Amino acid sequence: MKIKTFVTLALLLFVCNYNFAQSKKEVKKLKIKSSTVTITEVVDGKEKTFNETYQKYDNSGNEVEDVEYNKDGTFKKKETRKYNKSNDVIEEIVYDEKGNFKKKTLTEYNNNKDKITETVYDSKDQMTEKTQYGYNAKGEKTHELTTDTKGNITKKSIYTYDNKSMKTEKRTTDSKGNLISLKKYAYEY
Repeated sequence: MKIKTFVTLALLLFVCNYNFAQSKKEVKKLKIKSSTVTITEVVDGKEKTFNETYQKYDNSGNEVEDVEYNKDGTFKKKETRKYNKSNDVIEEIVYDEKGNFKKKTLTEYNNNKDKITETVYDSKDQMTEKTQYGYNAKGEKTHELTTDTKGNITKKSIYTYDNKSMKTEKRTTDSKGNLISLKKYAYEY
């Protein structure tokens, strides 16, 4: 009976946390500052409780901190985010299992709130790659161009659309133009 109760409680907490993580409106409406998922497992007749995740939110319902833990309760990783006035992520920092800075991603947007650049920095705060995004007059993303620290192209993605402005294809190639992946989208009307 205890096992069913603990499993049910753990699932309930997970579902509640999942819903909060998915519903920014609810987090903002309910003025939730943080959420924690705690798991209790019964192993060899003994209960063991540990934190699984912790999320912290700002006044707009944006997730500003996300922490994950290992099953033994030790720190696994942490991500922090900063947002602009339009609630777009402008900075994301990832920390490793020791709490050390691992990588930082800075994102810039145009006046239409479209992502135009994403720059990634390593643990030494050195740029490792930069991705630039292009759009057509309809606001459809037409390409992504990823470059290394020297500005050399490492990856290029081209998007195509049908006459209803629905994305039909994403073709990604390497620096030499060799196909890396081809993703096709099909719609039934």
